Amino acid sequence: MKKLYITTTLPYVNAEPHIAHAIEFVLADAIARYYKARLSDDNVYFNVGTDEHGQKIWDKSKSENLDIHEFTKKYSDRFKEFCTSFDVEYSFFYRTSKDYHYPVATAFWNEAMKNGDIYKKKYKGLYCVGCESFKLDKDLIDGKCPDHGTEPIELEEENYFFKLTKYREHIADYLQTEFVIPESDRKFAQEFIKNIEDISISRDKAKLSWGIPVPGDDTQVMYVWFDALSNYLGSLYFGSKSIDDHFDITDVRDLREEFYFLQLCGADNVRFQAIIWQAMLISSKIKFTDKLLVHSWILGSDGRKMSKTLGNVISPFEQLEKYGSEAVRFFFLACMSTTGNAIYDEAGFVDQFNSRVADNYGNLLNRVIVLIVKNNIKTSNVTNDNSAILNEVNQLKNRAEQKFEEYNIFEYSVIINDIATLVNKYVTETEPWKKEKPQEFKTDVLLNCFKALKIITELYKPIIPKTTAKAAYILESLKPEILVAKIARDEN
Repeated sequence: MKKLYITTTLPYVNAEPHIAHAIEFVLADAIARYYKARLSDDNVYFNVGTDEHGQKIWDKSKSENLDIHEFTKKYSDRFKEFCTSFDVEYSFFYRTSKDYHYPVATAFWNEAMKNGDIYKKKYKGLYCVGCESFKLDKDLIDGKCPDHGTEPIELEEENYFFKLTKYREHIADYLQTEFVIPESDRKFAQEFIKNIEDISISRDKAKLSWGIPVPGDDTQVMYVWFDALSNYLGSLYFGSKSIDDHFDITDVRDLREEFYFLQLCGADNVRFQAIIWQAMLISSKIKFTDKLLVHSWILGSDGRKMSKTLGNVISPFEQLEKYGSEAVRFFFLACMSTTGNAIYDEAGFVDQFNSRVADNYGNLLNRVIVLIVKNNIKTSNVTNDNSAILNEVNQLKNRAEQKFEEYNIFEYSVIINDIATLVNKYVTETEPWKKEKPQEFKTDVLLNCFKALKIITELYKPIIPKTTAKAAYILESLKPEILVAKIARDEN
């Protein structure tokens, strides 16, 4: 891998950021940090942003008595604030209502039109405003959208359609590879594609004025997702050039080839990312996404997916206020499965942070540094890298890195904790604090621990960057101090 491109999906700006957004942004940031340490900052490009067109956003702006541009900026700024608060260090923050995006979306439309992949027809169906998409009867539960709990409206329009069926076999073949992880979501995509139909990609402007105009037809605007999906390559293009440059899809084809493309999404977005976006890429003669990582689907205490519509979301800003950014990052990355369903267990996460970071890692660091200083040991001394303890530490380190590169950050963090546990046990068993122990023995033991702590600190960097920066300072300065204080449970 020479260069890595990472992108989240673009959250809809019709409400505040919630936990489901937070896990995706923080997970992507951790991956970016891990690979920056290996490929260099210049070879990792990390895109985030906000999706700012559509009926829901238009309606919400009216309910808040805000001009649409004021409204989208207000909520887009909240996502930027979130990134700052949780140390999400992106390369580009993409907004789909900004002028630079219009030629990007238009270019993808024109390519599809040029290739004969767009046509116009009348369509009548059930439309969920919450999902901004048409639904089939089989998609509904008791006549309602399962995600929003509302009955879709019956809608009849003449719209433009994209020939998704034209690319069914091509995408189905690609889904035979390990393009989508986890396996359960790849199988979902494989089943979904068997019954796909051509899809509507525009709306009547008289019913939805807030969107990008369809080229050559002032009566229609682009459908939200067809507009927004093109951001992934728009971001890469403007990140390598200037925001004022004319967007050139020919240049994008060449630029795409330079990067390994990793996209993150939630389970409810798989059909858009794994199927529709890939079809748009084929239509534009651009290489497929290399990997689609479908992260944890965050559930409320009632076992239902967290969503703004259901009102069971948790504010990441409230979690930040209670526990601080490092603890919340640790909750997201180390305390729940990287993929699959995960109930947000706040009390359990607090216990995990205290046990693994404050006690296991923090106390190990403090006791080792205290003993090194007390025994006047020079940490620049050469340590026997072939010692049994360091051999075991390095084996675990290799296993951890393998897990990370499989995008299993949960297991990665478990192994880091195993290393800390192993080294703590080693200190306890060797007893380097005892006066009767020979100085040479103490030096060997404590330098082994020192080197192990540097490994643990380096491994933890993508997850808890501020804590590891402090740990690195302690290791460099040999000034003992508490790494992190335990956090108290919120009993309310």
